[in-house]
Amino acid sequence: MLNILQKTYPNALSIHIQHKNIAYPRIVIKNNLSMYVRVPLHFSHTRLLDFVMNNHLWIESTLHKLKNNRINLQTCLENHNNQILIFGKWYKLHQIHTLSPQALNLSPNTLDSIPKTSSLQARLKALLFAYIGIKVDSQAMLMGLEYRSVKITQALSRFGSCSGKNRLCFSFMLIFAKQTLIDYVIIHELAHIVHKNHSKAFWNLVIQYCPDAKILRENLRQEARIYPALLQYLKELE
Repeated sequence: MLNILQKTYPNALSIHIQHKNIAYPRIVIKNNLSMYVRVPLHFSHTRLLDFVMNNHLWIESTLHKLKNNRINLQTCLENHNNQILIFGKWYKLHQIHTLSPQALNLSPNTLDSIPKTSSLQARLKALLFAYIGIKVDSQAMLMGLEYRSVKITQALSRFGSCSGKNRLCFSFMLIFAKQTLIDYVIIHELAHIVHKNHSKAFWNLVIQYCPDAKILRENLRQEARIYPALLQYLKELE
């Protein structure tokens, strides 16, 4: 069975067949081109193959799209060799330690407490924290909201979160995002202080303070495809 699927879908980096305690079959294709066929425990090989073939066009188009995305990503990284993305703009690595905070819309003393010998990631985290800290303060005041704390995390599956006690967390990945996209995430998480869900009332509040929220959300989703590769690049520089 696995050999048949591997020959049928050569664009898949790997294919995994999983019999699980689930009610309905599903196919998951991840960004790294790994494909998972998850079916109920009682599914026969025949039913499994029929299920896959019934979704053949979707599988083919998804693999093709993701493969092109990977090619475009690799081309982008090659075109920006020895550079890193900061707030949506590419900078050469040797510029980072002399980068002016003012050029990034930050206060002049933003990096005063960070030793020059600090790692690149530590300096970038300080830049992100400085930007988000100022923006959260001003935006919370504008929205008439109070929060408990702000923290930068290593989250990979989400850009921000708001706890039940109104502690705000933001992913380090946002250092790569344009500041307009970061501003959207800040408003999104602040809105969760009022609505701990994604109800219509929640989105109405977000849009009240960020009219282009849906557009910015999609832009961030598209641009974020390169972020995991940039994180890996930073780790390799340590």
